[in-house]
Amino acid sequence: MNKLKLWLEQTMMISFAIYVGIIIEGVVYSLFPGGDLASFSLSWLQLLSVILTGVVCALLTVLFLSYNDISKKDFIVRIVFHTIGLYAIVSIFGWIFKWYTQLAGFIMMTVIFFMVYAFVWGVSLWFHKRDDNKINKALESIRDEE
Repeated sequence: MNKLKLWLEQTMMISFAIYVGIIIEGVVYSLFPGGDLASFSLSWLQLLSVILTGVVCALLTVLFLSYNDISKKDFIVRIVFHTIGLYAIVSIFGWIFKWYTQLAGFIMMTVIFFMVYAFVWGVSLWFHKRDDNKINKALESIRDEE
């Protein structure tokens, strides 16, 4: 159940962060001379591809990072491979679903990828810290009762 919960949390966070990245991209493009935010649109296939990307990236996250009893060195190696794997998935999906057609679009997608990656790590750490605090408070209340 924990892995399913992790997968669902990661899927939602990744998809949400990608959508926020797309919104930021639209705003940035509208700030350039000749940019028109009103003409910025997404097809239903692109919207669906974001959710599919979230699902696949979350699955990779569960496979790579769901082990608790590993050394710090192994954890760092897993993070590096995790980052490379996610970047490869996002790049391939971006190419397949035409998220970018030029080098400038690929660069913008790369920037958004690292923003999303940082956001998801930050929110995940916050969620886990919050859960740890709830567990600690529950344990303290049990100790106080004894």
